[in-house]
Amino acid sequence: MTRRDKMIPWYFVIFFVALALINGVMVMLAVRTQTGTVTDHPYEKGLAYNRVVEAAEKQEALGWKGNISFTPSGPGKGTLAFSLRDRADRPLMCQVTAVIFRPIKSGVDQTITLAADLPGDYKADIDVPFTGLWEIRIKAESEGEVYQQSKRLVIP
Repeated sequence: MTRRDKMIPWYFVIFFVALALINGVMVMLAVRTQTGTVTDHPYEKGLAYNRVVEAAEKQEALGWKGNISFTPSGPGKGTLAFSLRDRADRPLMCQVTAVIFRPIKSGVDQTITLAADLPGDYKADIDVPFTGLWEIRIKAESEGEVYQQSKRLVIP
C-alpha cells in the first residue's frame, strides 16, 4: 500500500469537514440576516384587509358599473374618461378623482379631479412624463356611497 493510498480516507474526512463548515457559514448568515418579521403590525394589517373585503362586498351589492377609458392625443397625453351607471343603467352624479401612477417608478404620481361632461360621464386631460404602463385608480363618491375601480393602461 502506497502513501497515496493511505490518504484516501482522509480525503473523505476533509470533504465532509469542508461541507460542514460551508453549511455552518450559510446557517449563520441566514440566522443573522432574517429578523423573523415578515410584516410590521400584522394584526392591524389583517383588520385593514377585512375592511377592504367588506368595502368590496358593499360595492358589489350597490350594483354600480364603471368604465375607464383613455384616448391618446400625443406622446404621454390624452383624455381620461370614466362613466358610472347604477343597477338600472341610470347615470350617477358624483365627485370623481383619479390617481395616476407608474407601478415601476415612484415620484411621478398624479391626482386629478374629473369633471362631468354629461350626467354620469366624466373626463380630464392628462399629461404624464413617461410613456408606457400606468395604473389609474378611480374613486367616485355619491350620496355617501363610494365606488372604486382601477385599470392598467399603456399610454403611448
